[in-house]
Amino acid sequence: MNLSQVAAQEFLDERLKALGVGSVSRRRFAELCGRLLASGIIWREYSRPEATLYDDASVVEELLREWFDSMGFILVHDIDASLFRLYPPGEDGDDDEGVKRLRAKLSRDFGAAALALRFLYTQALTGKRQLVNQELALSLEELSQSVVSLLGTTLPGSVADRASLLRELRKHRLVRFKDTDGLGSMETIFSVLRPIMSYVSDEALNEVLHLAAARQELRRAKLGHIPEQTPNPQVGVNSPPVEGPPSDLAG
Repeated sequence: MNLSQVAAQEFLDERLKALGVGSVSRRRFAELCGRLLASGIIWREYSRPEATLYDDASVVEELLREWFDSMGFILVHDIDASLFRLYPPGEDGDDDEGVKRLRAKLSRDFGAAALALRFLYTQALTGKRQLVNQELALSLEELSQSVVSLLGTTLPGSVADRASLLRELRKHRLVRFKDTDGLGSMETIFSVLRPIMSYVSDEALNEVLHLAAARQELRRAKLGHIPEQTPNPQVGVNSPPVEGPPSDLAG
């Protein structure tokens, strides 16, 4: 161990002692940092072990924030949802850019699914769907229909790719499900979790709803003003390009 590592450990011990958080050791603090760097989230309601991690992180939140800030990371604490999210550094230390860069790295399928999940969970909060212990049970078929109606796109075509998408959503604590045979089929049942509300902003959802309404109005206008034509078999019918979901879920 070199001198810089020893100095860092001594500094951390002093800070933990000054904060009066004897319940969180230097080793535990390192475990919290490692967990946030690995998965980007700690959500209290997800599991009993994660609840313990969240409680300890809350005790040393100030120090965690200082620690990550020194490296350009952004630690966000959503108290209402009882979760911490860690975002990577942005360009020139811009906090908003850090959030955007993280979400821009996500696939279009992930973005579309997250937006649709936010829409469906919001429906449940308004009484249009049933919530059980703050979780919304859905099938992949229901999610697929919402993705089509909201965004004009579809979920991945293969079962394997849909299973991979579900696992990526679970990694971000947006859904919960059991790994069983047939995972990724349209009959797959999963639960949408509360963190979806903070992951996709109201602004992002409203923008998607506005675009969906505009597409619907345009479709109606076209249907109402299409002149009769003699089909030309030499001319192919090409649908217009489909707009995908915004890469910036933060709105």
